[in-house]
Amino acid sequence: MATPRLEGFGHIDFTVADGPVSVRWWTEVLGFRLLLDRHERPGFRVWNVYHPSGVALGLMEHDDPANDCFDERSVGLDHIAFNVRDRPALEAWARHLDELGVAHSGIKEENGGPLITLRDPNNIQLELQAFDPDLVVL
Repeated sequence: MATPRLEGFGHIDFTVADGPVSVRWWTEVLGFRLLLDRHERPGFRVWNVYHPSGVALGLMEHDDPANDCFDERSVGLDHIAFNVRDRPALEAWARHLDELGVAHSGIKEENGGPLITLRDPNNIQLELQAFDPDLVVL
């Protein structure tokens, strides 16, 4: 039986400690824009942000979180990576992050191309990568 077709990426929801702080960080640092300001449901609130590249995120603040800080060593999400066009674009990101005082790894050479790692206010690990499939070493 053939696998049914997926039509692309939908969205990802992150659990955050403070919705407004997270919204501010994702909009100011990574250029997302707020679509839905604080939609409430029993037990949680969510803020939806969207990036012009087509990435949609929900930033969810739960009434009873299991912990107060992300840890990629727990089962679940390790990190999320965003593609950038090329090394000059990655260099521009490094300057942008420096100007905002956002801690990051600097440009690192990795399998598949150079990248920068950074963390959001909830310690969620993010990557900005100039991915090149010709640089993947198997």
